[in-house]
Amino acid sequence: MRVLVVGGGIIGCATALELARAGCRVTVFERATPGAEASSAAAGLLVPIDESPETSFARLALASWRLYPDVVRDLEARTGIDVEYVTRGTIYPAPASRKARDVSQWADLAEFGVETLEDGEVQRREPALSPTIRHAVFVKGDHWLNNQRLVLAYAQAAASSGVELRGGDNVSRVIVEGGRARAVVTEGERIDGDAVLLAAGAWSGELMAGLGARLRIEPRRGQMIALAHVPPVITHCVHGEVYLIPRPSGELLIGATVERAGFQRAVTAEGISSLLQSAIELVPALRDLPIARTWCGFRPWAPDSLPVLGPWPGIDGLFIATGHFRNGILLAPITARLMTDWITGGAPSLEVKDFLPDRFVVTPKR
Repeated sequence: MRVLVVGGGIIGCATALELARAGCRVTVFERATPGAEASSAAAGLLVPIDESPETSFARLALASWRLYPDVVRDLEARTGIDVEYVTRGTIYPAPASRKARDVSQWADLAEFGVETLEDGEVQRREPALSPTIRHAVFVKGDHWLNNQRLVLAYAQAAASSGVELRGGDNVSRVIVEGGRARAVVTEGERIDGDAVLLAAGAWSGELMAGLGARLRIEPRRGQMIALAHVPPVITHCVHGEVYLIPRPSGELLIGATVERAGFQRAVTAEGISSLLQSAIELVPALRDLPIARTWCGFRPWAPDSLPVLGPWPGIDGLFIATGHFRNGILLAPITARLMTDWITGGAPSLEVKDFLPDRFVVTPKR
C-alpha cells in the first residue's frame, strides 16, 4: 500500500514512521523542510492536563503522554539524537493562571504527582519566582522536550525506515477520481498512491478548498522569545499568564501569543513586550538576561479547538490529521497510531468521535 502524506511537520513525519512500520510505502511531501512551520515554532510542552480528566481531549492527550518515554528512547536509539526530554515538572502560580485551579482535578492520578504549594514552599521549590507568589500547584508529570530536535529525529527515523521525504516539494492539489483520492500534484507532476493523508497544518484548508470542500482550519499566530539562560535562573517549567521553559541547551523559552493574524509572518513589538512583561512579573531576575532570538509560527486551529482526525466523509482513501492547535507536539505519537490504524484498515484504539472531520465539514453534493 502506497500512502502519500502531504505535510512534513511533526504529525506528518510521526505518522509516516508509524505507517512504514506497518509495512506501507510512504512518501512525504513538504514544501520547505521537515518541521519548518508550527512544529519548529512550538515550545515542546508535554502537558496533558485539561479542565477535566474526563474530557475526550484529556483522554487523547493522556494516551499520547504515556507513549512519550518509549518514543524518546526509540528515536534516540534509531537516530542518536538527544531530544532533551525533561521530567522536572511545572509550577502553576495561583491565581494568575487558570491552570492552577484546573490541575487540582488531576490529583487522584498518582503518575502526575500533583502538589499544592503554600507560602514559602513556592520559593523553596523555585527560588527565583517572585516573592509575591504565595500559592501554586506543582505537577511533576508535566514534561517537555526540544521540539526542533524531535521533528528532526522523527524525520531521520522515517527516512531510515524507507520513507521517501520530498522536501521543497509543494503539493498544489489532491486528485479525486471515482470518489477516491488517487494522487497528488506537485510542480506539475502527478504522483499516484492508494491513500492520501492531509497533514499540512494551517494550510490544510486550502488544499481541501481545491476539492470544493470546506475544512474549517485557520492559522493562529504564536510569537515566542528565547533568552540566553546560562547559568540557569529557573529549573522547572513555570506556567502563569505565559509559560517559561528552561532547556538543557541553555535557552529559556517564553511563550506564546495566540493571534488571529492570518498568515502574516511577523514578530511584533506588542507581542514581544507583552510576553516579556508577564515573564518578568513571574521571575524578576529575567530582566537581566539577553534576548537570544524571537520567532513566530502558525498553529492550525479548528472552531472547537480540537484536532481533526480521521477519514474525510464522501471521499475514499482521503484522511485528515490537522487542527492540533497548541498540542501538536504532545499529540504526535497518538495521532500517528490512530491515523495508521485508519489508513491500514484497522479500528482506532481510542474513542475518536469528537475528533472526526464530519463534525463540522461541508462536502460538495454529488
